[in-house]
Amino acid sequence: MTRRMAWSAVSVLAVLVFLFFGAGTAYSLLTPDYVFADGELAGEAAILTGSLALAAVGAHRSQAADRRLRDGVPDFGAWLPGRAGSHGEGRIDLDAQTVRLRRTARRATAIAAVCGVLFVGGLAGIIAADRAAAALLATGVRVDGSVLSVVNPAKGDGTPSIWVRYHSPDASWTGEIDRDTDHAYHEGEVVTVVYDPADPAHVRTTAEPNASSGFSVVLLICGFAALPVTATSAVGWRRRARAVEATGWRIATVTVVPAVRRATEIEARYRDGSAIELRCALSLHRPDALARRRAWIGGWGRQMVVLFPYGSDTPGPHLVPVSALTPRATTG
Repeated sequence: MTRRMAWSAVSVLAVLVFLFFGAGTAYSLLTPDYVFADGELAGEAAILTGSLALAAVGAHRSQAADRRLRDGVPDFGAWLPGRAGSHGEGRIDLDAQTVRLRRTARRATAIAAVCGVLFVGGLAGIIAADRAAAALLATGVRVDGSVLSVVNPAKGDGTPSIWVRYHSPDASWTGEIDRDTDHAYHEGEVVTVVYDPADPAHVRTTAEPNASSGFSVVLLICGFAALPVTATSAVGWRRRARAVEATGWRIATVTVVPAVRRATEIEARYRDGSAIELRCALSLHRPDALARRRAWIGGWGRQMVVLFPYGSDTPGPHLVPVSALTPRATTG
């Protein structure tokens, strides 16, 4: 693993830690009956601050090599040949592809934003369900109920629950209550049921909150897992879009070299005889394994893009994010 990849991994892990403890702290602060232990809130604040700082340091250090490369080659000559001469503009509208690259960056940013909304929405749903359960416990009517049956589904097939029968002044009710505790219930056991007098079907026990937040948990987990990845992708596409805007495109003959144990590599030779080796970045935008194709290359260093005139799965030009393995070789 290169130093850049190591620092990038540190940043992603730090973000995951921040999201995990941030969700827990927000839940604790917004849950009415939660009581912080001595030093717990200060400890969580320290973890949040430290993880956020570590993520910032990791992001800064992972881009140090890029900054050195950019400062050392202001004319991009180490990556692309000069602009003189034709670069196949008649075969493809390169300006339109630069605009399309910006749209790709905006789309990646929108996907990251959606993942952020999933994370926040899932957390908000869990907190809302717990607050509703706490409010029912504080204001609901308490009566004795009887356990009719105990549901213990196989792992992954559902939530353990109990069916209880209880009575309001004018009716008898049967309801299912999800179990959060480890108490071993049995049929006929008496439990204290709390129901909403305006809606007797809205029920819990004094021990089981019966907070229906399964869908919110799914949203939270999906957002938690996807947000760092999609945010990293969005940042990468934005940087590549800016790099291509600065450099423009150069036509080249490329050969895609699939690799089993590492990322796919692309060998490119420009019209002036120079060549460069590129490695595909982690992305859903993958090249076809076809030898000696015409393509266009833009950007610099680790912020480069290969523009293929077509792709196997999509009509029209195909953008593939890549990084330079070495500077451009002008001879040989």
